[in-house]
Order: sequence, then structure tokens, then C-alpha cells
Amino acid sequence: MSDNRQLTTAEQGRSIGAQSDAPSEAQRMLAMIHDAATNPDVDAQKMVTLADLAIKLQDRERETEFRRAKVAALLEMPSIGRRGEIKNNAGKVQSRYSKFEDIHKAVVPILARHKLVINFEVGQHGNQITVRPVLTHANGYEEKGDAMPLTIDTTGSKNATQGAGSAASYGKRHSIKAALNIVEVDEDDDGRAAGGGSADPRDRWTPAQRELVEDGMAAAARGLESYSTWYQSRTPAERGWLVFEGQHDELKKMAGN
Repeated sequence: MSDNRQLTTAEQGRSIGAQSDAPSEAQRMLAMIHDAATNPDVDAQKMVTLADLAIKLQDRERETEFRRAKVAALLEMPSIGRRGEIKNNAGKVQSRYSKFEDIHKAVVPILARHKLVINFEVGQHGNQITVRPVLTHANGYEEKGDAMPLTIDTTGSKNATQGAGSAASYGKRHSIKAALNIVEVDEDDDGRAAGGGSADPRDRWTPAQRELVEDGMAAAARGLESYSTWYQSRTPAERGWLVFEGQHDELKKMAGN
């Protein structure tokens, strides 16, 4: 009897990630070259050409294996709840976000199951920290994301070292979300859905717009100068949307408190 049930997303991921134990084309070619090397009648230049072709084929197979594993892992990625809080000077919660440790704890077992690991290249250039996500397969193939530049936060009582660490943590959180297509959800999303909707205009915001406002709140929490620098770094479309939605005025007020 055939099984016609619908596969879950996780099952699809494990199916895509399954690999055959049969020798690859590159492995067969390398074995053939190894055997031919014992034959003194084989032309040496042809051997070099064949070896170069086999290495290129092997590199392509490693990339293909990486791509399969990445797609399989992404299909299994869960939504992450927002447990972190950003508060203003009065102690009022202005925004919530998913913590890096929550994301890391959820994704590491999935990546490991598909022979993948994610790490970050953190650098410093002047008063900026850069964070670049690197996704690596056990076969050695790796994929690097774009480096995210972040100004070192020295507001409040932070010294330069603490500010660099804060910026790096912020960059890692956003980089891992981008690299692995992580979706954030509110802890009480299900309750609001059951209530039949809300008149709150924020409910119509896209995930990108929500993240834009959250980033603005994080900048505003560091003070007016930090927010102004962040606002000017946005695209014209983003600045226009913030003004239209009234968020620019709200964020400036928050930064000035």
C-alpha cells in the first residue's frame, strides 16, 4: 500500500538532506587516475589535466552537497519567540526581540543533523565592529554572508570594550536570523489570533517594517545622538515610512527621555 500522506516541513528537510553512500563521480575519477599513475605508458600531461578536472568536479560536488544540506536545514527551522526586552529610561518595555541564545539553542541541533555549523567573523575598523556569518559544511565548503557594520556603543556607563561586545552581540543576532531565514513571533501570537484580530495599526506591518522599528527603538534607547545617526543611515524609503507611520516622532521622543 502506498503512503500518500503529506510530509511535514521537517520530514521534507530530512529527505532532501539524505545522501547516498555510493562513490561520487569525482571519487571514481580520482581512483581511476590513481590506478593510471602506476602505468608508465600514460602521458604525464594528460594525468595533470585529468587530475585538475577531477579536483574541479570534486569542488562542484562539495558545493552541491552543501546546497542540499542548507535547503534541508532551512526547511526545518522553527519560529523563535521574542523573550528579550528593550526598555526606556522609565523602565517601560518599548519592544521585544528574540534572544541570540534562544536562536542558537534552537538551530544548532538542526544544523548538526545536516553536517552544518554556523560561526561569525568579528572584526573592528576604527569605531565600527563588523560581523559576518559563515555557514560551513563538514565537507569543508563554506558560505559567507555580507559583513554587517555596527558603530561601537559607548553610551551610558559602557567602556569601549563593553561597547564592542554589545555591538558584536547585536550583529550576531541579526546575522544569524538573515543567514537562516529565522522568523520571530510574539509569545502571545496564538492568543491574539484566536481573538479575531486587532485594530492596532502595527498588525498590518510587514516583518521587515517591524524589524525596522525594533532597530530604531534599540538605537533610541542609546540616546538621541545614536538614534539620529541610525535614522540618517536608513534608505529614503525607510525614512519616509517611519515619518508616515508616526514612528519617527515616537522614536525621537523615546531617545530624548
